[in-house]
Amino acid sequence: MTKDVKNPKVFISYSWSSKEYEKKVLDLAFRLKENGIIVMLDKWMMKPGTDNINFMEKCVKDKEVDYVLILIDKIYTQKANNRVGGVGIETQIISKEVYDNVEQTKFIPIVFDRDEDGNIEVPVYLRNRFHIDFTKGDPELSYIHLVKTIFGKEVYKEPEL
Repeated sequence: MTKDVKNPKVFISYSWSSKEYEKKVLDLAFRLKENGIIVMLDKWMMKPGTDNINFMEKCVKDKEVDYVLILIDKIYTQKANNRVGGVGIETQIISKEVYDNVEQTKFIPIVFDRDEDGNIEVPVYLRNRFHIDFTKGDPELSYIHLVKTIFGKEVYKEPEL
């Protein structure tokens, strides 16, 4: 990484669905860091005594955070729609930001898991947002798409006329 390249900063919002799912989240976070992206993740940033709500609010509203990656699975969607737990609190913070500025692209929904029938469930406030799907096609291409987006690079170059 050259010194003149800004290291983008992301916050990862996800649900504590299962140990296996949390491992997928950690694997993504480590890989993003390996690619020069500053990752804000509760697992390594929150210490005993940390105020959960303050942590989440600061991460979402931090002007230095370039993107909030919203890792969607069935449990995340249920918690978001019902405003339950940490996901519910983050949803209250994020949904206001999304509704107040429909042109913003800071919040990136990522389909990170599907239900038993192969369906995705997306929280109501994100249904009209373009998402990146890590569960369909080649997940490596989805990862490249995400990293290019985070670094502000073109994913698909429009051809000349």
